[in-house]
Amino acid sequence: MKIRIYYEDTDAGGVVYHTKYIAFCERARSEIFFKNGISFEEDGFVVRDLKATFFSPAKLGDLVEVKTIINYIKKSIALITQSIYKDDKLLFEAQIKLVYLKNWKVSSIPEKYQKILNEFS
Repeated sequence: MKIRIYYEDTDAGGVVYHTKYIAFCERARSEIFFKNGISFEEDGFVVRDLKATFFSPAKLGDLVEVKTIINYIKKSIALITQSIYKDDKLLFEAQIKLVYLKNWKVSSIPEKYQKILNEFS
């Protein structure tokens, strides 16, 4: 998913504010499901754990791309890697552990969601 960096994404120096990288990853994850006609109402994924590494800053006006890879899916957990690039340069990478909830309780990830996620393996 490509994202343009706007003024609202940056600090006073025109550099992307660190929490925006996590928001960009969230948008990309959500878009995976929206493109498949899924909008979560009584179920969905929540972030259980996140490890972020910053390599180089993005700046105002840049066009960056969020790439998503599914490392594994287990009963109620999916571990994914999301990387943000400008052209071929890695700017940011996060290891994100997602937990699936149904009616606010940890549950097995439904097959239809596993199928969508497995497209990114």
